[in-house]
Amino acid sequence: MLTNEQIIAGCLKNERKSQKALFEMFSSKMYGYCLRYTRNTAEAQDVLQEGFIKVFEKINTLKDARTLEGWMTRIFINMALSRYRKERSGPEWVEVSGAEMVIEDEESEQSMDDLTPDAVLEMMKQIPENYRTVLNLYAIDGLSHKEISSLLDTTESNSKSMLSRARKMMRDLLEQRTKTK
Repeated sequence: MLTNEQIIAGCLKNERKSQKALFEMFSSKMYGYCLRYTRNTAEAQDVLQEGFIKVFEKINTLKDARTLEGWMTRIFINMALSRYRKERSGPEWVEVSGAEMVIEDEESEQSMDDLTPDAVLEMMKQIPENYRTVLNLYAIDGLSHKEISSLLDTTESNSKSMLSRARKMMRDLLEQRTKTK
């Protein structure tokens, strides 16, 4: 198996073997990111393909082979967000003041623990895209509200409000799911 350094060196020379190795090593993880930021599998596959093309074009900008996965993750998330903004001419953000604070309770935490990743993804697909995007960026990708507001051209307080509402929507969906079972 090739090391990251060998794969990067091969990709810099446009060697198909190295490009294939990089794709096989990271495609499933990057596809997961694409799925979280798109509406369906077809869009996710498009973003995955576009993302790898960008990775191969920009691999010469990677400074440290140890940061390869994080560097790629940023590319894929940015590709998905760029597609989101392009298709919708930018998200329509509405300033929301006085958003309610969502308090976690043990019962909903227990119910969440019982969900498969696919079930969580399906629930997330049911909330509006702008809320889902903020939830993904904050809760899953670990970005701060300042970073989110910059990426999405909104305010920090709006990012916080959107996150709060997204959490509430997820909790409501979880309650509905628990009641139907």
